[in-house]
Amino acid sequence: MENTRNSEGKVAEINKVIENYFNTHTNKNWIPAKDIMLDLIAAGVFTKDQKKGLPLRKVLRALDKENALDTIPSVHTERTETAVYWYLVRKGATFSPNEAINAVSKKEKTKANRENSDEFYILDLCDELLKEKASRKHTFTFLLGDMHKKGKTRTKLPLAGFYESANLVIEFVEKKNKTEQHLDKLEVMTVSGITRSEQIEKYNKRRRDVLQKKNINLIEIDYALFECDAKKNLSRNKDKDITLLKKILKQYIK
Repeated sequence: MENTRNSEGKVAEINKVIENYFNTHTNKNWIPAKDIMLDLIAAGVFTKDQKKGLPLRKVLRALDKENALDTIPSVHTERTETAVYWYLVRKGATFSPNEAINAVSKKEKTKANRENSDEFYILDLCDELLKEKASRKHTFTFLLGDMHKKGKTRTKLPLAGFYESANLVIEFVEKKNKTEQHLDKLEVMTVSGITRSEQIEKYNKRRRDVLQKKNINLIEIDYALFECDAKKNLSRNKDKDITLLKKILKQYIK
């Protein structure tokens, strides 16, 4: 009973803060729920923020699980197959979804783009030929980048794919169809005192040298070997691509 009373009290406090927010922000009809966290902390509802609104999301998730979201009338949810996005809407206002609201999270978009990439397409074909699923973006404890700015830690260098049974790493030669924005990023200086472009070359060489010392096989696949469209993206003619990969992987195909 005590927990119920505490929960009801917190909900009442949240509702009061939301009402005050919209009373003082007359130009706002809705906001992402995380945007009210500072007001909730100032009102003493929560002591601190975590992960951009996690304390409030925990309350909302609990209410959602109990089918009690209506106890915070301003809450509006946008649900996808993998996540729930929380918004607060002014009483009487119409919630108008826009591109930002309906978009999946940055993490989800990055994952979707990666899974639809030419790199993953080729690795899928390699999985089929080698009868093993590669460990994508694989890292080894002995393959590290340069020291970070504070000189205490180093990041493990990711590898496109690692096939444990074949003791084989597959890497890709970067495409030549760089946009101006991408080319500009390659000229940015890193903490190592070299450009991003120079760092990529340095790390590619480090991958080759370290893998050779560890007796791990390495194949570097050039996208230019495959049939490409005008934008230098793979045409994805599976039969032709499989034939080419059979030649590249012939010593590893059982």
